[in-house]
Amino acid sequence: MIKRIEENEKRLDRLLESVKDLEQALENFKSKKKDLKELKKYYGSKKWLKDKEAYEQNKIPKIKAGVLSEDAVWNLLENIDELKKEMNAIKKDLK
Repeated sequence: MIKRIEENEKRLDRLLESVKDLEQALENFKSKKKDLKELKKYYGSKKWLKDKEAYEQNKIPKIKAGVLSEDAVWNLLENIDELKKEMNAIKKDLK
């Protein structure tokens, strides 16, 4: 009986820590919603295409410009979609 209580107490502790970490991660992500909306608006826009062309033609200095690659933003958006699917699957599993 004591062993069972101790094992479940450890489970509780691990889950509490995990939920705390998840809450912090979600709060951090939610605080970036405006950034995500603005990035999605910029990606593929006329301004993005103009910036990409200027960068590729060396009309602007070489700066960190991963946002002008086609893969960086696309991969980010795909990762977010995958995380949403995972969260929905977890939600279903927990019912």
